[in-house]
Amino acid sequence: MQELSQKHIDIIKESAELITANDLKITNKMYEILFYKYPHLEMLFENAPDNQFMKLAEALSLYAVNIDKIEKLIPALELIAIKHVEVNIRPGHYSMVGMALIEAIEEVLGKMAPIGFIDAWREVYKYVSDILIEMENKLYKELK
Repeated sequence: MQELSQKHIDIIKESAELITANDLKITNKMYEILFYKYPHLEMLFENAPDNQFMKLAEALSLYAVNIDKIEKLIPALELIAIKHVEVNIRPGHYSMVGMALIEAIEEVLGKMAPIGFIDAWREVYKYVSDILIEMENKLYKELK
């Protein structure tokens, strides 16, 4: 797995407040985009808790604030991986969600986002999703 570049870590840290201030708008827009472009994914969220949007919004803020201390995120990521395995999330789903998330960030933040911000979030999303996929693969193997 490729490590995050220091340049992108710095951009994410510097803009954490921007993400935190807009996290719920971003996640609402992300789900709107995701279900519009990939309506078949809605079934994966049928049993999601009512506060699913809020949980993702909180996760975005948590990643932004702690991106330089990824070890602090591991317990939360382990819980997410368990939930993902319960609903049969697969590696291919991550590219669809990532596309929707980046599009939502661009749409919500627009010109407020600093230069390099979108590239940094693409890298962060890929990095975090790779960690989750690895965790989930281990869990799926344990189920066999």
